[in-house]
Amino acid sequence: MKKNLLIFILLFVLSIPAFKSLLHPGGFTSHDLTHHIVRQIDMDKLLSEGQFPPRWSGDLNNGYGYPVSIFMYPTPSILGELFHKLGYNFVDSVKAVLFISILISVVGMYLFLDSLFPGKKIAAFLGAIFYLYAPIRFIYIYVSAAVGSALAMAIIPFIFWAVVETYKDKRWTIPIGSLTIALLITSHNVTALMFAPVLLVFGVMLIYKSKERRGFFKDLTLMAVLGIGLAAFFWIPAMVEKKYIIYDQVMAKNWATQFPTLWQLIRSPWGYGLSHPQAPEPGDMSHQLGLIHIAVMGILLVSIFILRRKRDFLQWGVFSLAVFTTSLFLMLKISTPIWSNLPLLYLIQFPYRFASVSIFAAAIAVCLLIAYLPFRKFLFIFFLVLVLYANRNHLNVNQKFDPDDTYYMNLTETTASYNEHLPIWAYVPKDHSPGKLIILEGKGEINILENKSARVVANVILEENSTLRFNQFYFPGWELSDNGKDIDYSYKESGQSKGLPVFNLLTGQHTFEASFKETTDRKIADTISILSAFALVLTTILLIKNAPQNRLLTN
Repeated sequence: MKKNLLIFILLFVLSIPAFKSLLHPGGFTSHDLTHHIVRQIDMDKLLSEGQFPPRWSGDLNNGYGYPVSIFMYPTPSILGELFHKLGYNFVDSVKAVLFISILISVVGMYLFLDSLFPGKKIAAFLGAIFYLYAPIRFIYIYVSAAVGSALAMAIIPFIFWAVVETYKDKRWTIPIGSLTIALLITSHNVTALMFAPVLLVFGVMLIYKSKERRGFFKDLTLMAVLGIGLAAFFWIPAMVEKKYIIYDQVMAKNWATQFPTLWQLIRSPWGYGLSHPQAPEPGDMSHQLGLIHIAVMGILLVSIFILRRKRDFLQWGVFSLAVFTTSLFLMLKISTPIWSNLPLLYLIQFPYRFASVSIFAAAIAVCLLIAYLPFRKFLFIFFLVLVLYANRNHLNVNQKFDPDDTYYMNLTETTASYNEHLPIWAYVPKDHSPGKLIILEGKGEINILENKSARVVANVILEENSTLRFNQFYFPGWELSDNGKDIDYSYKESGQSKGLPVFNLLTGQHTFEASFKETTDRKIADTISILSAFALVLTTILLIKNAPQNRLLTN
């Protein structure tokens, strides 16, 4: 225990250069930090209004509403909300999530490697540092400020750790594995998609090694089903309702222009601009994997032939090489047929994202080398110095950008670079909404009684028969009523009313209500998540009750 505590302290110390730039006050220029701050502000509003799960953002898209919460991973913003409630401003709340993603990732990777290779603590330590000090990790933090990707990279090692611990019959880690799977899916579903095959192959390898294959298989199945079920409230509506937004129209072929060359993966200048690998511009972001990470994979390949009789080294060496090679292949243009034909792969958008998988494999590889090769102390120091030195220029922001929270509160954009979550019948308004409910034709008075993202109530007094418009873009779930009776409305008008519910009311007094409710697929998804939560609690209780027994799920 004392040894692990010392290792955790050393991991923290060596992580300081990686997170020191986040400690400076205020924000910084990046691809997505502003988007995430605006989403953080919006999440604070939705949760304070009691909207959970968060679905509809009434203030975004210039006040005409946007379903970003249905399709964008909620966990980073929910975690950021915890920091905001502790007194952090919105900018620092988002930066705090980036900060903890760094610390959690090295701890998680160390725990995973230490569990996979027991007694090889120095090797596991170096693997954790390799997992952090890689170009893609600092691109996520300082270049793109991709909070979801950064947090997902911190969660992944804990899933693998839970799988290994369950394999060792420490079955109390089944609930932890389920929770981390759910957190991964709701932190960044794209990263979850990339790592799902890796996790599947890893699990199959351990099942093959297990002396109780059936029991271990059932344990892993339970872990996966509960984890996927816990996250159902998010991923089911996101998949089912994607047909209602323009995502596929604007993003389906985005990957085709984003393949880096092999040389760019080996060496490309560090920059803070956007990604144009096929037509590079000065200052573009880098696409390098990391020379030291590539070198480690080369050394591992040679070492496999030398140490092929060491079963664990051969098995996990081939595994890490296969994972690295496959991810490398998927980043190159030669893999176009795979991208064109494999379902769901296009959702990843940027092939370079597979660098996350590559450095995960490299972390396992360097752990293997330190654990099995001679002169391990020399190799440890050599690799440690090289990986820190190779990433010395990747640890800073580009430029500081430090407006106060008011600046971000006044931003009402869609928080998506391509407005890809826009309903197919809607548009991005140029001007801000004049109000949630307006009179298009006729005469009268509107008094808003309740104004929330998912519920609007108004007292309407009309002096003549009138046509009104509800200034929230229609999306499945909106229900409009007048004096308690459903309103017959149309959202297929042309011009400025396109996509907005338009309806007629007669002369007199009306109580108008608009509520964004859960659709059938959302209710099913919510129910699955609730049942999974109950099942997780029951499983945890049974595991504690049956702790002295060998396995919970034996026949």
